[in-house]
Amino acid sequence: MKANSYVSVGSWQEAYKLLKASPKNKILGGGLWLKKGNAEVDTLIDLSELNLNKIEDKGAYIEIGSMVTQRELEVSPLIKSFSNGVISDALSQIMGPNFRNIATVGGSIYGKYGFSDLITVLLGFEVNLQFYPNAVISLDEYLAQPGFYDGILTHIRIAKKEKKAYFYKVKATALDYPILNVCITKGDKYKVVVGSRPLVATELVKVDEYLNNGGDIEKAAEMASEEIKVGNSIATKGEYRKELAKVYVRRGLEEVSK
Repeated sequence: MKANSYVSVGSWQEAYKLLKASPKNKILGGGLWLKKGNAEVDTLIDLSELNLNKIEDKGAYIEIGSMVTQRELEVSPLIKSFSNGVISDALSQIMGPNFRNIATVGGSIYGKYGFSDLITVLLGFEVNLQFYPNAVISLDEYLAQPGFYDGILTHIRIAKKEKKAYFYKVKATALDYPILNVCITKGDKYKVVVGSRPLVATELVKVDEYLNNGGDIEKAAEMASEEIKVGNSIATKGEYRKELAKVYVRRGLEEVSK
């Protein structure tokens, strides 16, 4: 990546005005994925001065500023105490601590990365995204939309509804991208999510409907293998991903059903 200029903004209005001034202007975030890209950026917009590095208990939800790093979220006592610490556990498996100390939560979500462990685990819960200037949409809705939202992601809000939760990441080595990742949660209802297909994570709606109407685990695991849409990648073939989904959906359902 090559950037022609850099601005640390002092207000939302300034940040948004700069972002809209050119399609080549980009929000910096942690900068890890921008750095790896080949695109030429006109102006990098740094949000570091906008007080977005907090994790707060807002009563009905946990609010996370978009500039919070993955490591800060991972070690947060609030996150560790929520739903048996599954979000913290998922984050702990991403690369190494040095990577997680730089990568921001907002950048990880906004980019809709297919390999994202964070997106997969968050989809197991009720999560809303706050965008400047004035929009709140669910994580599910954001991922379903083509492209990226026309605004600045400021906060991530996780509804404080405790669930039994399971997360598993299939990888060749500790520092590899996932071959597949799976999150299953159970509160009033089951929610089964599979990511790194290698496409972005998705809820298996038919499997959820079957389980929430009293379906059994073995059949649900078979259905997961049938429902999931997969592709080939350098790491593995799509058919292998289907087999992995069957195995780890079954294990996850057994775990959250205890």
